[in-house]
Amino acid sequence: MSAFHYFWNQKGLLALFAGIFLGLSYPPFTFPLNLLVFPAWIMLFRLNTLAESARESGKYSYIAFLTWNIITTYWLMFATVPGGIAAILANSAIMTVPFMLMYLFQKRTDTAWLSALIIPSFWMAYEFLHFRWDLSWPWLHLGNSFAVSPWLVQYISITGIGGITFWILCASWLMYKNAPRLLTFSVMLLPPLFSLFLYASESKEPERNIEIGIVQPNYDSYLHLAGYDHPVIPLQSLLDTTSSLITSETKVVFWPENAIMALIQEGLPGESDRLIQQYVEDWDIPLISGSSFLRRYAPDEAPPVVRTTVAGKPANVYNSALGFYPDGSMSYYKKAKLVPLVERFPFLHALSRLDVFDWINWSSVAMFGRGNTPDVFDIDGVHIPALICYDSVYPDWVRRFVLNDAGVLVVITNDGWWGNTSGHIQHFEFARLRAIEMHRTVLRSANNGLSGVIYANGDVAVKTTYWTEDRFVYDVPVYTHATFYVRYGDWLNIAFLLLAVSSLLWLKISRNRREASKLSGS
Repeated sequence: MSAFHYFWNQKGLLALFAGIFLGLSYPPFTFPLNLLVFPAWIMLFRLNTLAESARESGKYSYIAFLTWNIITTYWLMFATVPGGIAAILANSAIMTVPFMLMYLFQKRTDTAWLSALIIPSFWMAYEFLHFRWDLSWPWLHLGNSFAVSPWLVQYISITGIGGITFWILCASWLMYKNAPRLLTFSVMLLPPLFSLFLYASESKEPERNIEIGIVQPNYDSYLHLAGYDHPVIPLQSLLDTTSSLITSETKVVFWPENAIMALIQEGLPGESDRLIQQYVEDWDIPLISGSSFLRRYAPDEAPPVVRTTVAGKPANVYNSALGFYPDGSMSYYKKAKLVPLVERFPFLHALSRLDVFDWINWSSVAMFGRGNTPDVFDIDGVHIPALICYDSVYPDWVRRFVLNDAGVLVVITNDGWWGNTSGHIQHFEFARLRAIEMHRTVLRSANNGLSGVIYANGDVAVKTTYWTEDRFVYDVPVYTHATFYVRYGDWLNIAFLLLAVSSLLWLKISRNRREASKLSGS
């Protein structure tokens, strides 16, 4: 027996190597290692062929998905060890569900073109649904493996990132099934060839340019107040740094998430925001910065669960982007996509409603309040959002800002919680996919890096070094064109979700008919 034949028939080895190959397909590993995602799925399909039941499929695939999660997102444990371990274990388990559904149809679908649609539909449906609940973790979306190769995936301006997932799964399945060569090569080569055509023929001109300043302060996130005695001390230094950055053409400056260390309270100016306002009036341009923001509510306007009460009024603390303007006004955006268990207790409002006897003080576990509107900042007539960290890995949420006339996308983040690991590299690279989907220039202001500028085709124009203090201004192209994806959203994933549901109904009806036939025959 050859070594390959032995490997090809060992479920444990197939699972382990599939997981390793999937892990090596993601940043910080770059092209051509991301092509390993194809043999990884070929091995997973072989695993399902060898499995004798859906339960066995789930057991062995868990090895693959756990290995994949560990290699790609080990850095979660740098922020919180228990939370990181729990997230990796739970996400790996969730992944086995669509894979076991794929197992059921691998055993029943023989037609090449039909199976190449049905088999991927369950993973497509999983990715679509996983983006839309309180335990979402979209970091390991299959499409993210091609963030480092934007020239190969320009078509996501039409399909969204789901188009990459379908390409990977469909091509891998056809190769595994030894489908007709013309069909296999067409699926494998036509999407990247079409992408290269789009990449080479890009001709959209920006509506205008706007000079934007980006600051990377490099605070140590693991030290209280970054090691300073008072929040005004680093703030003063940051304001002076910004003053030296601004030119006569600069229209706005962005600071990263958590750059303002004091709690800013709506309607109650403190020392920090008064100092900022003085500088902003002197600069005569707005400043957008990340900060914790306390908002009070009238009792009849409060969300179902609030974090605290201030002066008799219900109040929430939000992870926010605050806009300080020269005329003394302030606007804000409240982060919507909050990291489960780190920033937000999952299913908070639903669970609080179920607790009819008030056994739990939900305010004590609420953590940050959650925003729900794609608010943008008006900068010299250009609408610019400040997506906060985790917001930027949700394509449909970013899309809502573009529908709200965003001409440029800015991501403010503090990736320092993860240390010098793969996390901050992945976060930067994934933003390249948002640039292509939305056809917008993306800027990043990161506390410790990587900050930078990404063109609308996914190419990187500026990238800073991690764990350094840095700053720059850039003349940023502004676009108003709406891509097919911006106009129609996750249409491809929705179509495959409907196909997956239809396939499950067909399977149920077929089983009922067989059972009825057996009963009538007996």
